[in-house]
Amino acid sequence: MLYKKYLKMHIKSSMQYKFNIFLLGISSTLVSASEIISVWLLFQSFSSVGYWGFYEAALMFGIVTTVFSCVECFARGYDEFPTLIKEGSLDRLLVRPVNIYLQIFGSKIEFSRCGKILLGLTVSVIALCNLSISWTIWKAIVLILTFICGILIIFGLMLITAGVSVFTVENLEFLNILTHGSKEICFYPINIYTKWLARFFTFIVPVACFNYLPLNYIMGYGDLPQILCAFAPLIGMLFVIPCFLFFRWCLKKYQGTGT
Repeated sequence: MLYKKYLKMHIKSSMQYKFNIFLLGISSTLVSASEIISVWLLFQSFSSVGYWGFYEAALMFGIVTTVFSCVECFARGYDEFPTLIKEGSLDRLLVRPVNIYLQIFGSKIEFSRCGKILLGLTVSVIALCNLSISWTIWKAIVLILTFICGILIIFGLMLITAGVSVFTVENLEFLNILTHGSKEICFYPINIYTKWLARFFTFIVPVACFNYLPLNYIMGYGDLPQILCAFAPLIGMLFVIPCFLFFRWCLKKYQGTGT
C-alpha cells in the first residue's frame, strides 16, 4: 500500500532528528495538559455545569483531544495544503500517475502529535473510570463510533479549509473558527452556549455528534430521545461527504500558481 510506504518514509526521516521530535511532542502535550488543568480549575469554582461535572467534561476533553490529534498527525497534508500550493508542490503531485488524495495524505505526517493522542486517551480512560455508567454492548459501540465520527468531522473541516485555499492560496483566518474554534466549543456541553451557536455546531458543523449527543446516551443524561443520541455519530459521519465533494470541486478549479 502506498500510504504504508509514505508512513515508513516519514518515520525514517523523523528518526534523523529524534530529540527534535521528542521536544516538539513534549511541548504540544504540555500545552494540551494545561487546557485540561484550566477545565479542572473551572470546576473548582463551579461544581457542575447543569448535570455535567468535571469527569464528564474531562471525557469530552479526552475525546476532542484524541480526534483532533489523530487528524493533525495522519492528515497533516490537508492542514498544510496551502504550503503545497505556494511551493508549487501541488503541480508536481497532480502530474504523477498516483491518486492525488493519497499523495496529499502522505505529503506530511506529524508524529509529534502522538503525545497528544496518548494524553487524550489517558484522560478519557481516567474519566470513564470515575463515571458511574451502566455499560452495555451498545454503549461501548457508540463510544467507539464517537471517536471515528470525530475524526471524520475534523477531517471534513480540514477539507473545507484546504479547498478554500485553492482560490485564496493562504488559509483565511476566519476559517479557524471552524477548526480550532470547534475544538474549544467541544470542551464543554453544547447546551450551555447560546441557541444559534449550539444549532450551528449541531446541524451545520456537527461537532455535537461526537461530543454532547452520544455522551448523553452513554451517561443517560438529557431530555433528547436516546435513540437520536445513539445514532448521532453515524449521522455526523455523513458530514465528510459534502466536504470531500467540495474539495474535489475546488481541486478541479486549480490552475497553478506559476511557482
